[in-house]
Amino acid sequence: MNKVKFFAAGLLLFAATSFLSSCGDSDDTTPQSQVSLTYSVPEGLKTGKVTGAKVTFYNVNTGRLIEYPLDGSTTITVDDGLYNITLVGQLTYEVNGKTITSHLRAVKNAVSVSGGKVAISLAAEVVSVKQGFVFAEIFVSGTKTPDGDSYESDKYFRIYNNSDETLYADGLVLFESAFTNDDPHNYTPDLRDKAFTIDVAYMVPGTGKEHPVAPGKSILLVDVGLDHTKNNKNSFNLAKADFEWYDASEDGADTDTDVPNLIKLITTMDGESVGLWAPHGRGVKTYAIGYLGDDNKVSVEQFLTDYVYKYSYKFVYEGLSVDMDNTGFMVPNSWIADCVNMRPQKTVQAWLCASSALDAGFAYNSVQEDDQSRYGKAVRRKFDKKTGKLIDTNNSTNDFESMVKADPYYIFK
Repeated sequence: MNKVKFFAAGLLLFAATSFLSSCGDSDDTTPQSQVSLTYSVPEGLKTGKVTGAKVTFYNVNTGRLIEYPLDGSTTITVDDGLYNITLVGQLTYEVNGKTITSHLRAVKNAVSVSGGKVAISLAAEVVSVKQGFVFAEIFVSGTKTPDGDSYESDKYFRIYNNSDETLYADGLVLFESAFTNDDPHNYTPDLRDKAFTIDVAYMVPGTGKEHPVAPGKSILLVDVGLDHTKNNKNSFNLAKADFEWYDASEDGADTDTDVPNLIKLITTMDGESVGLWAPHGRGVKTYAIGYLGDDNKVSVEQFLTDYVYKYSYKFVYEGLSVDMDNTGFMVPNSWIADCVNMRPQKTVQAWLCASSALDAGFAYNSVQEDDQSRYGKAVRRKFDKKTGKLIDTNNSTNDFESMVKADPYYIFK
């Protein structure tokens, strides 16, 4: 999902109206209507403060574009016609004691205005300023050797430029959720409406314009950047990958390759630092890509210090109930450029550990827990032949093909 989308939650901030006299290409014979405009922000952000809000009306029939500031109670009078309406602004709110300012956006297209009076409501979204990169394919299950042994070092994430312009991967961060989508708990405080809880983060190196990605092209992030077919003919040649998440092993073994390394920010488990990270093979985690900061960049040091998330929950199992405390890191949802929930298709205990605004569905690489058929299977984003782009509706159930044969170099067409 190349945007962080929040749906209307019934919070009416204010009704905005403004008077527009006949001007430009309007004339006295053109019928006009008064528009009562309302908009809402996500329920979890209802205490936030909106600033700099403005709305534009684009008349599809005439091509006329008019902008109105939304800073008070006014009346909007526009020529009758068909309009595309866009609202933008900024929303300031708190996440676990940290003040966040994010961009706000709402869009409603093909709105018919006529009849003298029209009521229009807009569902505002908190959006990332850096959109365009999306997950094209996620492969976390690993493969099997011809002898039937598990082979785990060929996992990868393929990230695709779904925009119309060259983007730079410098500073892009791969996140893995701290929680799993098959093991729900009542985590307190619950930050999902505002932030994504992680315990793994790796960042693409670069100063800003070192790693260009043309429209329709992608970068490949891998575990170990080797030609794995030499050891396992059921695997892939990942020596051509763009980056790998390299970790020095505790026993001193050197597994580094010629593929450039990602910058390791965080690898923890239950609040404790771990050395080697491997994505969860059963596909029960949520993965996201994004940045440290929105308009204002947050340094790695700031993030590791200021965005710690301490939470508690009650662990219950077969009559045993234990109060648990733990520590993770929170990534404000507005920093996320794309997010994909994963869990087995038939999950007994299911929830979404990320906000449904980031991803309202899930993709799967297995049918049920410990499904042995998952090896060699990936989730791959669908391609829209009409637009020439990958499908991105912020719902992985709709956007992805699940349990496809993994192919890090699959050609979308």
